[in-house]
Amino acid sequence: NHGLALARGEWVAFLDHDDLLEPDALFQNVSVLQKDSCVDMIYSDEDKLTEDGLGSPMLKPDWSPDFFLSCNYLCHLIFLRRQLICDVGSFRSDLDGSQDYDLLLRITERTERIVHIPRVLYHWRRSPSSSADSVRQKPGQLEASRLAIEGRLQRRRELAHVTVDWRTHVFHVRRELLEAKKISIVIQSARHAEQLKRCIESLTPRTSYPSYEIIIVRQGNEPFAQLPCRVVHAPDASNVAALNNLAVQQTDNSWLLFLDAGIEPIQDDWLTIMAEHVQRPEVGAVGARLVNSNGTIEHAGIVLGVNGIAQPAFGGFPAEDPGVNRQLQMVRNYSAVSGACLLVRREVFQEVGGFDSTLSEAFADIDFCLKIRRAGYLILYTPLAKLYWEAPVPDKIDLSGEAIMRQRWPDVLERDPYYNPNLSRERADFSVGK
Repeated sequence: NHGLALARGEWVAFLDHDDLLEPDALFQNVSVLQKDSCVDMIYSDEDKLTEDGLGSPMLKPDWSPDFFLSCNYLCHLIFLRRQLICDVGSFRSDLDGSQDYDLLLRITERTERIVHIPRVLYHWRRSPSSSADSVRQKPGQLEASRLAIEGRLQRRRELAHVTVDWRTHVFHVRRELLEAKKISIVIQSARHAEQLKRCIESLTPRTSYPSYEIIIVRQGNEPFAQLPCRVVHAPDASNVAALNNLAVQQTDNSWLLFLDAGIEPIQDDWLTIMAEHVQRPEVGAVGARLVNSNGTIEHAGIVLGVNGIAQPAFGGFPAEDPGVNRQLQMVRNYSAVSGACLLVRREVFQEVGGFDSTLSEAFADIDFCLKIRRAGYLILYTPLAKLYWEAPVPDKIDLSGEAIMRQRWPDVLERDPYYNPNLSRERADFSVGK
């Protein structure tokens, strides 16, 4: 704060005395300001500086508010308007150890005019006593960070509590469910009846959410075994997207969950966890962590523009692996999540026009999420909602659907804002690209 009082520049950046900047770090930030003078905060990528050289790059996504509540991924290098720092009250000494995180949390309550420079401009020196080496070097830092997040939630009048995952040092925000609105669980029965029966029979004992109905929507009119659900027949529906759209017309519940018939819950609070997020007005759709019988990831969000149109994030990773920079175990934003388990509010579904029935299932899911993002909502993945799913293998390549997606969404397929452009375009594993 004393340094801020002496500062006279319109913009301020903070760095530790033993860290290093790239020679063009200041130039890159000023270049952003020359293109957009309305920006309030700029951040860039970083890595660690050790006796052996540079390593451990943190290649960040563009602004991801839910990721930021899971950890201070902005960190270094930050450029901030000095007046904005003063407006929010500068640094708080009662949160020493996480004073920078607290400041950024308060600033991001005031503005979303935030720009990310996808280049490593800051080298954070790693020493045995530094939190760059391990946050456990400063045990009070985790508690200070937790209190900073709780302060943010209290200022926004969000009823929630914050816990620390001590294995990964990730923060989890659990919000109070203000109203358990009735959820229509829509299941398409395109595949064999035994799988569907298993899915439905697993839902009741493994779903603690208090208010839901199960709707089975299926092509054809053949008889159906007695199960605790409502059946909607759709003999003229051409694909899963059309089945989903028809099912929505047959219910008036406020929240809609689209579920693949191959899904089976792992824990009974999965739907409550997803509902905690879908109740937030800024969130448009919520996806879960889907794990196959081998204990590896089938879905943990979707990355666009990787090896074609899209790939599941961290596909094939062990379910409890932290992932690169712990991102597999964090609540974070993506451009899309899988329709195999997707929760959305009815008004959002109707606002964007539902699923495009001219597209195959996988492309229709992605297109639906991108329409939600275009309408101004966030797409969210939570690893805390865990379910089993054996993803079906596509029987053919949908070339016409791929052409539609490339024509409709060229910019985001070229540059997914939640996946750093310096990461691999061959695998969605968050490894450094070639």
